[in-house]
Amino acid sequence: MSARAADWYTGVPTDGPPIPKAPRATLDIALDGTSQAAYSAAIIGTIAPFTPLDRSGFRVRGSGIVGTYTYESTDVGKVNGNLTGGALLMGYEWVFKRATVSVYLGGEMVNTTISPNDPNNQAKGTSVGIKVATDFYVTPTKETMIAGVFSYSSNFSSYYGRLKFGMAFADRIYVGPEVGMLGDNFFQQWRVGGHVTGIRFGMLQFGAAMGFLNDRVRGGGLYGTVDTRVTF
Repeated sequence: MSARAADWYTGVPTDGPPIPKAPRATLDIALDGTSQAAYSAAIIGTIAPFTPLDRSGFRVRGSGIVGTYTYESTDVGKVNGNLTGGALLMGYEWVFKRATVSVYLGGEMVNTTISPNDPNNQAKGTSVGIKVATDFYVTPTKETMIAGVFSYSSNFSSYYGRLKFGMAFADRIYVGPEVGMLGDNFFQQWRVGGHVTGIRFGMLQFGAAMGFLNDRVRGGGLYGTVDTRVTF
C-alpha cells in the first residue's frame, strides 16, 4: 500500500513536507525617537478571523501607544508630556496579486498629561473619539515598492501619515525615500528621510528609517524609526 493511501482519514499527504498554513494574524511594533527628546512605542495587532491574510476579507485591529516628549513654552518654560492610548478598529482588506489595500473604523481613547500646565496646549487630558485608518502596499514591478499609512482621530484632531517608495536592494528588501506628517490641535510636524524595508529572519520582518523633521512647536531636528512585524 502506498504512503498516500494512508491519507484517507486525515486528508493530509504523508509522502511530502507539510503544507504551511496561511497566516491569520500579524503583530507590528514600532519604536520612534527624535533629537527633540520625543520618544514613542506603538503596537498593532491585526486578526483575519474568517479568511487567511493572503485573501481579501474582514479584519479586526487593536493598537496601543505610549510616548513621552518635552517642549519649551513661552508662558511656563520647559513642559514635560506623557501620552498613552489605545484603539479597537474593524475593517476590510483587499488582496490583489501585487497590492493590498485596507480601511478601518473604530473607537480610540487617549490620555495626555503635561507638567507644568501650559494654557496654550489644548491637546491634553483624557478623550474618547472615533478613529479611521487606511494602509496600502503595492509592488508595481519586481524591483519597486510603494507603501503608505494614514490615520485620523477625532481626539484632538490628531493625524498621522507616512508614504514610502523603495527599489529592490535584494529579494523583497527595499531601500528608498519616505515622507511623513503628524500632528494634532497643538503641533504639526513633517518628515523627510530614507528607509530600508523587508529584512527577514524567519517569521520576523524588520525595517528602519531616519531623516530630518520640522516641528511647528520645537523647530527642526532628526528622527529615527525601527519597525518589526511578526506573522502567525
